[in-house]
Amino acid sequence: MDLRPPVPARRLGPYALTEDGIAALLARYAFGDSCVRRVVLDQEFGPQARGRVARLVIDARVRGEGLRWEPVCLDLFGVERFRIDESRGFAWVLYDPPQFTRFDGLLQVDLCAERFGNLRPRNAREAFEGSELVFAAAGGSWSALQPWGS
Repeated sequence: MDLRPPVPARRLGPYALTEDGIAALLARYAFGDSCVRRVVLDQEFGPQARGRVARLVIDARVRGEGLRWEPVCLDLFGVERFRIDESRGFAWVLYDPPQFTRFDGLLQVDLCAERFGNLRPRNAREAFEGSELVFAAAGGSWSALQPWGS
């Protein structure tokens, strides 16, 4: 029996993780001190399968609205590679906004981008190297969610 609260329903979105969609996400949320609340991985099999998907739910602060907390969801599809590394004491707190890059036709979503400072990774290998939470996917979307428990 799963006693955890379900992921809240969408309030806004989904918005594609295109260049414009990513800009809107980063303009809406201040990710400093935000927290990854849930990572859900799913794999479909069979002739109609869409492959592996990932859902990341992050509590972030909304800019321009008194920095109130709001859950935001990143839905990634066609996930070909991911890394979730808890071995080095990763606390699931984001100090910087997620970093979005494209290599080899895949969207790289790095939630531990502070290791690059103001620089960006030069290739897919570098995007995964040293990150505790990173995904390579065909694409995705983001949505603002209802508050937890609503």
